[in-house]
Amino acid sequence: MPPDVFGTGEGLPDPTVNSIASLPNGQVWMGTMQGLARQDGARLTHINGLPGMNGRAVHSVATSTDGDVYAAYESTGIFRLQHGVWASLGSPFGAQRSRRIRIIEVNGEQRIYATGDGVARWVGQHWQHLPLPVDMQGYEIFDIAVQAASDNQPETIWLGSFGAGLLRCITGQACTRVKITGAGPRTNEVRSLLLQPREDGQQTLWVAMLGGGVARFQAGVWTRWSTANSSLPSDFVNDLAQVKPDPSHTEIWAGTRGGLAMMSNEQVWRTDRTASAQTQQTSRIRSISTHTTSQGQPTVWVGTDGGAMRIPLAGPWQVISTLGNDANGIWGLWVESVEDGQQRVWLATDGDGVARLEHGQWQHYGKAEGIPNQTVRSVLRVPNGSKQGSLWIGTWAGHVLRLQGDHFIEVATPWRKQDDESASLMLADNSDLWASSRTQGIAHWNGRGWDWMPAGHEAPNRIYAAVKLGQDVWFSTLERGLARLRAGQWRYFQSNIGLPQDTLYDLRVITVDGHPQLWTGSNKHGLLRIDVSDPDQPRLITQPALPTLPIPLVYGALQDGAGDVLVCTDYGVFLWRATATGYTSTAYHRQDGLPHDECNGSAMQKDANGRVWIGTVGGAAVYTPWRNAARKPSQLIISDLMVDGNPIAMRGGVIQLPKRDSSLELKYSLLTGEKEAASRYRVQLSDVPAKRDPWGNADSHVLARLPSGRQHVRIEAMDFAGTLAAPIELTVDVPYLWWQTPVARTLMAMCLLLLFWAVLRLRLQHLRKQEDLLREMVKQRTAQLQASDGALRKANDDLHRLSYTDALTGLANRRRLFEALTSQFRNDDLHRLSYTDALTGLANRRRLFEALTSQFRNAQAQQRPLGVLMIDLDHFKQLNDSLGHLTGDRCLKEIAQCLLAQLPPQGLAARYGGEEFCVLLPGLDATASTAMAELLRRCVETMPTPCCDSHRPRLTISVGVAALAAGQSGPIHDADALLAAADRALYAAKDAGRNRVKTAQD
Repeated sequence: MPPDVFGTGEGLPDPTVNSIASLPNGQVWMGTMQGLARQDGARLTHINGLPGMNGRAVHSVATSTDGDVYAAYESTGIFRLQHGVWASLGSPFGAQRSRRIRIIEVNGEQRIYATGDGVARWVGQHWQHLPLPVDMQGYEIFDIAVQAASDNQPETIWLGSFGAGLLRCITGQACTRVKITGAGPRTNEVRSLLLQPREDGQQTLWVAMLGGGVARFQAGVWTRWSTANSSLPSDFVNDLAQVKPDPSHTEIWAGTRGGLAMMSNEQVWRTDRTASAQTQQTSRIRSISTHTTSQGQPTVWVGTDGGAMRIPLAGPWQVISTLGNDANGIWGLWVESVEDGQQRVWLATDGDGVARLEHGQWQHYGKAEGIPNQTVRSVLRVPNGSKQGSLWIGTWAGHVLRLQGDHFIEVATPWRKQDDESASLMLADNSDLWASSRTQGIAHWNGRGWDWMPAGHEAPNRIYAAVKLGQDVWFSTLERGLARLRAGQWRYFQSNIGLPQDTLYDLRVITVDGHPQLWTGSNKHGLLRIDVSDPDQPRLITQPALPTLPIPLVYGALQDGAGDVLVCTDYGVFLWRATATGYTSTAYHRQDGLPHDECNGSAMQKDANGRVWIGTVGGAAVYTPWRNAARKPSQLIISDLMVDGNPIAMRGGVIQLPKRDSSLELKYSLLTGEKEAASRYRVQLSDVPAKRDPWGNADSHVLARLPSGRQHVRIEAMDFAGTLAAPIELTVDVPYLWWQTPVARTLMAMCLLLLFWAVLRLRLQHLRKQEDLLREMVKQRTAQLQASDGALRKANDDLHRLSYTDALTGLANRRRLFEALTSQFRNDDLHRLSYTDALTGLANRRRLFEALTSQFRNAQAQQRPLGVLMIDLDHFKQLNDSLGHLTGDRCLKEIAQCLLAQLPPQGLAARYGGEEFCVLLPGLDATASTAMAELLRRCVETMPTPCCDSHRPRLTISVGVAALAAGQSGPIHDADALLAAADRALYAAKDAGRNRVKTAQD
């Protein structure tokens, strides 16, 4: 596939790209001679993070797997982007430049190296220099490679220097120079190093040299390549990279001053790829970086003196020929299977005769093979009673020929041969051959000769395609719409069924929901569909609506093996995939692997493997279907946030606008790694559904005059194939107007309260008068009631006594007994609940302190040891924030059950508060208590936690241990002191990294 080119016009600060590196999320970073640039989605952004970065040359860029970016700037040192913030790491070589930053993984550890006036490694918060021999002073180090230690050799560091060549530094030994043997130019300027893993577990060292070509060190033997003994385009090689075009295939790519060169297993450099040819325009290759798209497709980024190039290594389209590129390309093609299951392809070209591709080899047929005119309009195989049939072609000037052996034989035709004539052949089905001249009429081959239908008679003057359905043959025509031939009778359908007055091109049968439909291209009205379920009453189909095409000239459509429809137009090929509501559309052009954007009318065919072969004005290509493989959602990111033109950062996930009328500018990108310009976005205020924008290709959005208060903004994106990305939700706090502020609202509320108070006061005065009246009436009535109260009270007491007394014995009866028992049980339950934690079922804090005081007093009196454990759940707040408080409660219950299961019988576990627990261990000294603490820690660490398996890191505990020794009379003089000692030990465990046990004695 052709590369994508990025230069100053796309946003690079300078065309000279020194270094390229990519992040796991798909962002690509480029170091140029005038600063750093970031490519995400369809946007290139010049990065100015800190003073010292602006406008300076960036010699090297590196990225880590955890998302950090490192950039080596001229004179100002190395800067790191971590968690969205730039920081300077200083200059490892003082005033001297850093040549290269390498992030190398050794035995699972990422190491950060810088080369320049020596070699330095970032350790902790400083640069640690690698000792080099005294005679290396003054030599610049260009690159570093680290060979991890193995069973039979220690760790080895390889260094490439300017002037001293290659150096090898073995752990425990001094660095020594390595002589690169073999015939070839100089070897003292080593620019780049590459360690390539081998199947036997060893590694091959590749060396790129300035003026010395490429060298390989494998199994103790040097092999060298230069312009003198290979097709390497230049002896000045700047960079090397290991590239995997597919999982089973590995290549070494070399970036030279003469362009790209690639080497596969055949040990031969080649420069004949399309990508290499494109980079010859800029000649000097400075850097190579490998990358994958969001779908895992391999891509190579190349930095040159003329910009950056992204070279896709895989795609659905493959160019098979550029024959006819100087004229009208491929007019027709025919694909057929051969005995070994491979495909044989025949191409009818404009000016280059006929070409056959079989088993990777081309054979051409021209005048010497009997073709009188080299402009061949059509090619197909005609049944003739034999197993293979006979290959026929139609040419310009009206010739029809068939292949006999390796030579074409003229077939007599009823029309005249003349310069402005042509013969186009077509099969209505596998055995029904038709021919159309340009001006004289059409003909049908009956197996022995032609049935001639000259122009001006009942038959159409010119046809483009023929399809046979049952007893009917359907034709697309030049001027009479859709034609049907049945039992020798012609019938035409055009305006009478809604077809426009237009030329119809290629005609195909496509079955939709079990119904045969004719799909035909047209000159001015795009793709047209006709339902011929009832052949006597064809019907133009308008629903579901077809995707909009950028140009109305459509040559035809064809279904691939996956059921998708490929639409061939005058400007690209479009893949339509059926959905529940219509079709999605994906556009393919030259940048996607087509030899040309303009198709040719009848040059479309599906092979036995479901692939589609297409002829274009620039040559032929083959399309391999997706096979309905589900695309992975690409990552949608926020590239920049601007408020009133100034960059901002979110605090706590919330964007704070300084003013009510502030504008918020969002820049976002969908990191597909391919066809970014076809990505679509839309932005919606979640609280205002009507404000949702339509899908568009704008990758930025300005929100102005948002409503006051907390607003929620949703950003959505889909890639070129219609696959939706996970949306981004933003929270924006917009200031209130003065009368909407809390102070203003408080003042208004106070005024309303004052008004209410005044009204209420008047009302109260009226009510007091009514109250006095009522009070007198109540007083009189109360006197009456008190007079009868004594008698009623005595009667009630008698009734109550009798209801609880046995009439015979005078003792309490059964009712009194049951009520007394019920009251006692209720008191017992209340007592138990007052000592139990409601969530975990453990003892609560009240029970803990009572037990601790009692156990401490007993331990001192009986001179027995007493252990106390303070336990805290690690990262519990993070778990609550990510999974919710209900999940956190379930985890607390599971931890409580784990503690109870491991405690000795005399032990007591209590919830101290929040995520903290306390355990009392009567009779256990410090050693036994520590062992019990370690047992509990391991139990929690290894126990299954279905409630929070998705949480990372896993749920663990930190434990502090304190113990009162038997007969001890030291600093632990009471129960509070013992608990405080365990608490201090707990904090020591947390400070030491969590998930561990610490004792008060540590």
